[in-house]
Amino acid sequence: MTGMKRSLLPLNVLRQEFPATQNYLYMDVANQGLISRTTRTSFDQHLDNRLHGDNDELPQLRDVEKTRARFAQFVGADKDEVAITKNASEGINIIANAIDWRPGDRVVLCPQLEHANNILPWLQVKALHNIELKVVEPDNGAMPVDAIVDAISSTTRVVAVSTATMVPGFRTMTKPIAEACRRFGAFLLADGTQSVGILHTDVAEMGLDGLAVSTVKGLMGLYGSGFLYCRRQWADRLNPAYLARFSVDLGNAPESAPILNAAKLRDGAPRFDVGHYNFPGMIAAYASMGQMLEIGTEAIDRHVTALAARLAAGLLDLGLPICGGAPGKHTGSIVAAGDVATLSGAKAAPPFVQELQNYLAKNKVLVSSRRGMLRFSLHLYNTEDQVDRVIDLTKNWLK
Repeated sequence: MTGMKRSLLPLNVLRQEFPATQNYLYMDVANQGLISRTTRTSFDQHLDNRLHGDNDELPQLRDVEKTRARFAQFVGADKDEVAITKNASEGINIIANAIDWRPGDRVVLCPQLEHANNILPWLQVKALHNIELKVVEPDNGAMPVDAIVDAISSTTRVVAVSTATMVPGFRTMTKPIAEACRRFGAFLLADGTQSVGILHTDVAEMGLDGLAVSTVKGLMGLYGSGFLYCRRQWADRLNPAYLARFSVDLGNAPESAPILNAAKLRDGAPRFDVGHYNFPGMIAAYASMGQMLEIGTEAIDRHVTALAARLAAGLLDLGLPICGGAPGKHTGSIVAAGDVATLSGAKAAPPFVQELQNYLAKNKVLVSSRRGMLRFSLHLYNTEDQVDRVIDLTKNWLK
């Protein structure tokens, strides 16, 4: 990172805020993000209130709206374009089941690059509504943008992609896909779990109609909470498959007011809110997003991308097969070592994947393997020194 600091936060602050970095060299945010001390202590008061029987439900409901607004700010949306969910999977399912499907409708997706939870909902929709799944193949491990655009037609209702894939972790260039979706009136839905919080995300700039996110990875929050962005023009046209008290607008009536007739749906994406909220999850998300906004999401993106490029180049110099080859526009926060043929199951994982992972673990470097590839995933607390340490360890292992 020529001309940039070696980390976004001073080392003493990182060690204080992320104590896990004192014990491990952590490059596994794509599996589970670290939480900061600030995030960890943010919900203590709420838990104390529960412990002592102090009912803080009403102030917590007001704070949920603050968290909704903060996530909207985080991704460049409006507050009424954000629904509160329990994870990205729920967000994807919300959209999948809110479309008024007709036989012959089409969903375009690239299953080899998607997590199962961005595949299973579409298989269910196909079974229930007799739609067509238009499957496209990866482009050397990357989302095949041209093939996706070519597959979009007047019968396409949804295009499902990931903003950054689970593996190999390349960025997805969504703009050309978005332009094709707008031409044909299709909904562009993205799974942002591997990018939001790590890579700068502006839903308008990316042309997204929907973005599903969990808080446990890049947002450095808790399990069991998430967000769904749904562009206002779409949200007001969609009908939720499930309704609960927070899905409807009862004006000033209390939460417990009886509902004897059809109620008006809330405007925008909040109509997709179902049931009560995970208050600790929302408090934690508010705290972690606040820390990241202080640093700046664009600064985090530049920092992490530069580290990933440094790592990819260093491992390539050692002769390791790095997906995507030399760093470039595809580089995000994930570096994957292995053969892209393992994505489809055409090849078994090479032995080095498990062997190198074990060696790194013995040296207190935490990474993961997915679909036959060794995956290094980075966040704001990683540094150039850590990247160089991994390269040196790999060099020693190769000897």
